[in-house]
Amino acid sequence: MTERGIILALLAIVLAAAPGRAQGVGRVREPRAAAPRQQLESRLRQRLWNITKNRVGFTDEQMSRLAQTSRGFDDRRRRLAAEERQQRQLLRREILSGATANQSQVATALDRVLQIQRERIDLQIEEQHAFAEFMTPVQRARYAALQEQLRRRAERLRAQRAGADSALGVDELH
Repeated sequence: MTERGIILALLAIVLAAAPGRAQGVGRVREPRAAAPRQQLESRLRQRLWNITKNRVGFTDEQMSRLAQTSRGFDDRRRRLAAEERQQRQLLRREILSGATANQSQVATALDRVLQIQRERIDLQIEEQHAFAEFMTPVQRARYAALQEQLRRRAERLRAQRAGADSALGVDELH
């Protein structure tokens, strides 16, 4: 499997698992199916680790520090994303209600979305300062480029999946 194929497969697995959890849709999984999936995810994580290490030029120690440093930032980033999603859903509900929209709630939600965006930028700056403790500027730039590339691929896969779900009428079930 090519490097690109592995990254796409990893992203597909992550994206395939996420919607069910996010929407509370429970799927019954056979215990036998869990082990191969975990093994595949483990192999893909290892491959992604190697790709990151090689493309950016990290040492094993830098990779360990990256994992440790990123963990706290990832948790905060996820919380911000969840709150932003919640605020945007509130905005959508209010806007779709037309003339009965609660103007105060809309104003508050808009302000909060902007504040969350500011917090996300502050988080990125803080993260970059933490990375600067063990990465060279060139490594930080390469790592940022790799992250952006993966984010774009994930967005494309998500859009393709949404299009496929729409074509199959799957979104009507949610």
